[in-house]
Amino acid sequence: MYESRTHVLLIEDNPGDADLVRLRLDEGKEAIDLSCVARLEDALAAIDKDFPALVLLDLNLPDSRGPDTLRKLLAKAPGVPVVIISGQDDEAIALNAVLQGVPDFMVKGDITTSGLERVIHGAIERRALLRSTALLSYTAGNHS
Repeated sequence: MYESRTHVLLIEDNPGDADLVRLRLDEGKEAIDLSCVARLEDALAAIDKDFPALVLLDLNLPDSRGPDTLRKLLAKAPGVPVVIISGQDDEAIALNAVLQGVPDFMVKGDITTSGLERVIHGAIERRALLRSTALLSYTAGNHS
């Protein structure tokens, strides 16, 4: 039987943190195809080649920092859900990201297998729900 895999792009410049995320996903039950890049420039190129179902994003990268990282990513891939992963347990960063449309925020030191799977699944499902709601609204508007 064919098993559909979810393509997730991890943008993380710290090899140890990238390995932790990879390990957590390998331990899980979900069929995740994870690709990892360390720079925003590489991520933007990767999106052109294979559009991900979700992006796990560290905001502070060698070639981009903070909110600019998120803005540049969303400009390139406006339809992809983005989950921020940060080494900082900072509610201001989380609130700012949520206000920009990020469905969730995870602190690197608190990432568990079940938590990561829940966040990925939830973000993808919310995006699908928003798309179907928008499509229904658009269809209903055209028939009135």
